[in-house]
Amino acid sequence: MVASQPSNNMKSTLSLAAAMIVLGSSGVFSVLSGQPTFNVVFFRCLFGALFLGLWCIATGRLRGIARIDRSLVPVVCLSGLFLVTNWAALFEAYRLISIGFATIIYHLQTFWIVVFAAVFLNERLTKAKGLWLVVAFAGLAALIWPRIGDIAGDLNWFKGVAFAVLASLLYAGSTLTSRALRAVAPVHLTIIHCLFGVAVFAPFLSFAAVITAPDFSILWLVGLGVIHTGILYIMIYAAYPRLSIAIIGICAFLNPLAAVGFGYVVFGETINLLQGAGALTIGMAALGVTMGWGERRSE
Repeated sequence: MVASQPSNNMKSTLSLAAAMIVLGSSGVFSVLSGQPTFNVVFFRCLFGALFLGLWCIATGRLRGIARIDRSLVPVVCLSGLFLVTNWAALFEAYRLISIGFATIIYHLQTFWIVVFAAVFLNERLTKAKGLWLVVAFAGLAALIWPRIGDIAGDLNWFKGVAFAVLASLLYAGSTLTSRALRAVAPVHLTIIHCLFGVAVFAPFLSFAAVITAPDFSILWLVGLGVIHTGILYIMIYAAYPRLSIAIIGICAFLNPLAAVGFGYVVFGETINLLQGAGALTIGMAALGVTMGWGERRSE
């Protein structure tokens, strides 16, 4: 049994790495669907809930969803609201600016979590984490600087950046509220969040856009629900308990890199040298926070 541990860890690492890379294609799926943002989120939630529900039935996991403590329902709803509105903001950012650019900005979520935990949960903000925050925002400045002159003339670009930042804030909110839900299985929480998203975005669904869409448009939305919300979430949550924080942090870094790659291959989107340096700076700062670089270890 001991000898199989490295093999299991390697499989989990490869599984998580693959999941993070494929997750980087979510922007491509949302843009190629040709649907309005609210439609994209609605169908992602719908197909995601259906797939995960069927998976739970097939694996005998569905019963546990009815055993969730009722006192946790308000927190579940708040966490779900943060998550699905985060998707809406991110998909709107994808529509307005490049996929890779939006995804890199979106990964400021790591730093918002640190800040919010310090402000609202009284968690200690160490000097090392504070330094990594400064480094991250220096990276953001480098990322935006080449286009800073376009803010006045290109309102869509400015709005795209704003939506990407908003998405990162909302994701941080979802992550922190989910800390109070450790008693709820991740797959059950995801199903509830998706059902909540269906209810929230149903009133805003554009039936005209669905009816007039090309036949293959729905396939991109099915992919977002089944692949990105179903299969990948299962892979990610299965891998997390078996891996160290360091490995998880490194694998997470693959997501924005993959998004840049998918954006380039599918849409020809590029970033210049300064923006690339900014992206790497943000990524390194995120690794620094995740892995605790610079923190004093108690003996």
